[in-house]
Amino acid sequence: MGRAADFFTPLLESQCRVVAVVPLTADRTGSDRFEASWTAKARATAAVLGRCALLLTARSPDAVYLPISQWGLPLVRDVLVITLARVTGCTPVLHLHGAQLPGRLAASGVLRRALGGAHWIVLSDTVATELRASGCRARSVTVVRNPAPAAATSGRVPARPHVLRIGWLGTRCRAKGFDLLCGAVGRLKDRGADVEFSAAGMRMDVPDTHMASVDEDLGVLAPRSASSFWSRTDVFVLPSRWVEGLPFVLLEALQAGCAVAATPSPGSGELFSRGCVERIESTAASVAAFLEHCVADLQGIRRRQQRAWEELRPLYAPQRVEESFVGFWRDTSF
Repeated sequence: MGRAADFFTPLLESQCRVVAVVPLTADRTGSDRFEASWTAKARATAAVLGRCALLLTARSPDAVYLPISQWGLPLVRDVLVITLARVTGCTPVLHLHGAQLPGRLAASGVLRRALGGAHWIVLSDTVATELRASGCRARSVTVVRNPAPAAATSGRVPARPHVLRIGWLGTRCRAKGFDLLCGAVGRLKDRGADVEFSAAGMRMDVPDTHMASVDEDLGVLAPRSASSFWSRTDVFVLPSRWVEGLPFVLLEALQAGCAVAATPSPGSGELFSRGCVERIESTAASVAAFLEHCVADLQGIRRRQQRAWEELRPLYAPQRVEESFVGFWRDTSF
């Protein structure tokens, strides 16, 4: 869950008597430090299932809170945990931080039966609608958005005249479209545009040839350095090839006053429908077209998006999100 865990776990512990917390992550020792080896994943899965079986039978909790995975071995593990919960009379509460699972549920009767009868917490009204339409039986579906981080108080660092500062913060991989952004920036530079491209985050499957367009490689950025990064960024683009949920980085970019574009997702649908974030396709040409628009009218794009964000921002205020999450636990009967 990452930053979501940092926000929601303390709230859960403040509202409920938590009998145990079972870590779901595998040991990354000996791997590329981003993804654990299959052996480590298998060991971690077996350990989680053993621990959950012991806790569910010995402690008999009323509910099990599970940030549900969307594919692969983690989803298999979660299905088995849910099955164990049902066998022991424990109610599953599934917190979906992505937007792909409703489509998989609609396509798989086996998965619908395995996950049926749970309480669901989802990112947006659109994801809630898709979940209900999937045919998966749910006890309840509650929308709890991700909280927007606090807006920076230090202000923006002025740029050189006529330069466009493009930033990337997050895992640098093809799935998130980092290579597409590199290609689009390269096109602008070839056409003589005055742009600066800074990138921060773990690098995965991006070859050195794509990194040629990066002017400043910041490596893995410490959380305390994020505000400095955003104060020097004019434009943020997330051209993901997969369906994102509600990325915290989009909310950070909006809070920082950047011009923002991304491929649309049900998890962040209202950011697009209200005009806070520009819709693009996961192609270098689409990304380049947005960047060229920013070169021509950066301030106009910013003003338009920030007006829309000011109207929507209260829904993402941490206090509002906390009220929604706490309200679920207060009002739900297990």
